[in-house]
Amino acid sequence: MSSAAIASRASALRAWLVPSRAVPVVFAIAVAVLQASAIERYGYFRDELYYLACTQHLAFGYVDHPPFSIAVLAVVRDLLGASLPALRLVPLLANVATLLLTGALVRRMGGRVFASVLACSAQALAPVFLAFGHVYSMNSLDAVFWAAGAWLLLDALEAPTDRRWILLGVVLGLGLENKASVLWLGAGVAVALVTLRRDLLRTRGPWLAALVAAVLAAPNVLWEIHEGWPTLEFARNAMAGKYKEHSVAGFFAGVADTMSPASLPIFAAGAIAPFFVRAMRPWRPIACIAIVTTAVLSVSRSAKAEYLAAAFPLGFAPGAVVVEAWLSGRPWIRVARWALVATVVARGAVAVPFVVPVLPVDRFLAYQAALGATPSSTEKKEMGPLPQLYADMFGWRELAGAVAVAAETLTPEERAHAGVLSRTGYGAAAAIELFGPALGLPHGISGHNSFYTWGPRDADGRAMIVLGGDRAWVEEHFASVAEGARFDCRLCMPYEAHKTIWVARGLKEPMAAFWEDRRHFE
Repeated sequence: MSSAAIASRASALRAWLVPSRAVPVVFAIAVAVLQASAIERYGYFRDELYYLACTQHLAFGYVDHPPFSIAVLAVVRDLLGASLPALRLVPLLANVATLLLTGALVRRMGGRVFASVLACSAQALAPVFLAFGHVYSMNSLDAVFWAAGAWLLLDALEAPTDRRWILLGVVLGLGLENKASVLWLGAGVAVALVTLRRDLLRTRGPWLAALVAAVLAAPNVLWEIHEGWPTLEFARNAMAGKYKEHSVAGFFAGVADTMSPASLPIFAAGAIAPFFVRAMRPWRPIACIAIVTTAVLSVSRSAKAEYLAAAFPLGFAPGAVVVEAWLSGRPWIRVARWALVATVVARGAVAVPFVVPVLPVDRFLAYQAALGATPSSTEKKEMGPLPQLYADMFGWRELAGAVAVAAETLTPEERAHAGVLSRTGYGAAAAIELFGPALGLPHGISGHNSFYTWGPRDADGRAMIVLGGDRAWVEEHFASVAEGARFDCRLCMPYEAHKTIWVARGLKEPMAAFWEDRRHFE
């Protein structure tokens, strides 16, 4: 290697060893170690089972989400299998990427070591961020799209070349194929251009970005049209019947819980200060996105506070830079700002066991009791001893085992034409899809969300294993009914915790009519 090449690499290494560059790397490693330490504790989360089931039905859309996250998971499943470490590697890496992008935004805005530490502390220890990093879903990927979109928007505004606008369009389009809430990001970009950089709308760059995003999002839109817009039906039903309504104040209280109350002022500073601090003027477009998204969600009476999570880096980065500027100068002020970091870290550390299962379940229950906390939900559901995030990780393998006991009463011919019908949603059906093949079980089926679109599979009504519900309902639809097994789970959600597993024979109506009545998008 030449001396010039050695010098070049040494220079690059020194650049990365600059403290403000190293900070996000240190935080990313710490978060990765934390997530990895609990990667197999408890079990598969309900939605993870559902996502795995979706990988067996690849399509350009699903009732409750676009296809990108499923396509990624299908690749992971093909390469690494469906184990918990394989499944959760993607959200872990997504968390790492989001933290690195948060740190990069801070540096781009002129932030030094303190700003990097403050922004990365707030982002890394936001409870919702840690929860998204532990279970596979579109949400962890969503945060990466938002942070990358913010970075590319700044690129396009600083040097508005066609290439930079096209890259932004690619991120927006793929983001829409991952989660429809990227529409809020797009709306924020549009408002920023109209209010702050109207001159660029007379160039072709922004329109190229919009065109590229539309082309990439088109497959999912065409799927929605072909299927009769099932996602709109899902959203209407969820807002009307599933989620609790809240006031604007209630929404911000929820946001404080999801990001930590100690971090809320940082986010607020990042969203507001660029419009009043001259030095922060270049970052107004990013603040504009944070404000637009917050406003849209806060006025919706049913939007969950966690929906704002993808926008956290867009507030934390400029907010930390502003706080660094405000809290500088005299030594006592510098002490005060590190006290702020300590507050963010301490509050976040207290929340960690609630969103990453670092404790065995009995110790967690003791920890929860010691803090006087009780499980709650943003949905209209009865709660058990555990928060829903954890409750939905218990009982699935045991449920499949109980179904196997009931299935022993089926003849080989009945088993070949049977189904395992979940009446409590896609979770139980997805558990049968994952654990059932090793037990020789029929397919898990359900009328809930995308399971409905996959139909009753092999089931023709001759025999059906029905999970839960009272005997009267089963007898209403089948000629003969017998109790095949019982399932009880101390830690599951109450509606999943106690089930009679019925073995039913002789469907009284055509399967097509029976299945149509099972349709439930929520």
